[in-house]
Amino acid sequence: MPAPDFRDLDKNSILGDKATELPKPLTSCEKNTKRLERCRINQKRYRERQRAIRSSIEQIMIQINTLTRKQRHLTKRKESRDPCRVVGDMFNQLEAYFRLLGCRSDKKVQLDRGREQQMVKSMKNSFVFDVVLGDVNGVDAVMELLHRNSQYFDDPTVHLKQLEEVSSGIVTASATLHVTISVSTLCFLFPRLLRTSLSKHCPPFALGKRLLGEQLECECSITFFFDKASGRVVRLQTSINWIGALFRVLGNLKEVSNVLDGALIDV
Repeated sequence: MPAPDFRDLDKNSILGDKATELPKPLTSCEKNTKRLERCRINQKRYRERQRAIRSSIEQIMIQINTLTRKQRHLTKRKESRDPCRVVGDMFNQLEAYFRLLGCRSDKKVQLDRGREQQMVKSMKNSFVFDVVLGDVNGVDAVMELLHRNSQYFDDPTVHLKQLEEVSSGIVTASATLHVTISVSTLCFLFPRLLRTSLSKHCPPFALGKRLLGEQLECECSITFFFDKASGRVVRLQTSINWIGALFRVLGNLKEVSNVLDGALIDV
């Protein structure tokens, strides 16, 4: 069989249909079109990256503003927990509390229970839960003692005169307490002055009758011990000068001694 003559075979007959699959060279217009498409895609990606960066920056700025506000709030809270400021605010609340309780003596004025509870809550926030005052322990017990003692007198008022931070976390307040002696005062604090078993002219009864309705001006001192971590009061020490107040009314120490004999107050 004679060998085939490949000279008569052209390129298409050798490659068959594969010759038609070879890419044609791009024209200048097609190259420009593809280049423009790549540029468009790159610009789109660039804009997306820019938007993502701007979004991240906005989120960071929001976080910065939030943290800044928190820092200001914490700084303000720390400043508001300054011991002298806490004690000053407490005396302002105490004055308002006494004025509110004084409305009970006026039948034409109804006591605003909601306001009273709000004041008590505000004052309680200045103490730790287990605050100590003498033999009394616990914030509820301390507030109950304050309320009860305020009912023993008529027209109780307190005026802050001076604050001194004697050392870190210890503040001493000097104040003037004005109270009017009432029947409740004699019953609960000076019961001996109501005894009439011997004679209505006996010294104790006469002194009680003399004191009834008198206003006492008592110099008092309260020391507040603060917990540094919470900025709240953990302990209180009180001192009220009953002797000086009674002496200004009675005029001699012997009668003052008779009044204080058997009295249920700390002298």
